Amino acid sequence: MATLESDPIVAAKQRLALALRPRIALVGLTSCALAFPGDAEDRISVSDRVAHADAAGPGAEAWSAATVALVTALDADPDLRALRQRLFDVGVSSAFEGDHDETGLWTSLVLRCPRTNLPALETLAADEAGIIPADRDEVSARFAIYMLRNHHRDWQVNCTKFPDVGDSPYTPPEEWNPLVST
Repeated sequence: MATLESDPIVAAKQRLALALRPRIALVGLTSCALAFPGDAEDRISVSDRVAHADAAGPGAEAWSAATVALVTALDADPDLRALRQRLFDVGVSSAFEGDHDETGLWTSLVLRCPRTNLPALETLAADEAGIIPADRDEVSARFAIYMLRNHHRDWQVNCTKFPDVGDSPYTPPEEWNPLVST
């Protein structure tokens, strides 16, 4: 397992570089589509909380300044821009957005994808995984089963209906979760 840097900008870049992989974005965005099947709006996947603070605390101004510096650095990073552009090319937009809950404020890179663009994102994930075109229908069917067994609200029932296909077929087997049976 890789270790993250202690520098907050470097650590955030490392986390976002993982979250912006097509196969990771595909799982997150497809999960949102499964959670809201009747919703025709864009799907949202929060890929990473890049900053967090107590909204009413004495450090709110310092947090705000640190967040601006962090987001500015991440937004300008050429490697992250290239990863975001690859997703944008298949219809996945991204933007840093603020949000909050009872623990405070944070800023995240949010991915948005119209449901009609999910097949293009899946094609990008297949390309990245090196899956040949002749195998893509079978792999796509395995991905659908993986999603129903692992990321659907009726996952327990789906585990009795569908065979175990392991992890996402777009994830290399050496990266599969060792807690998932194969």
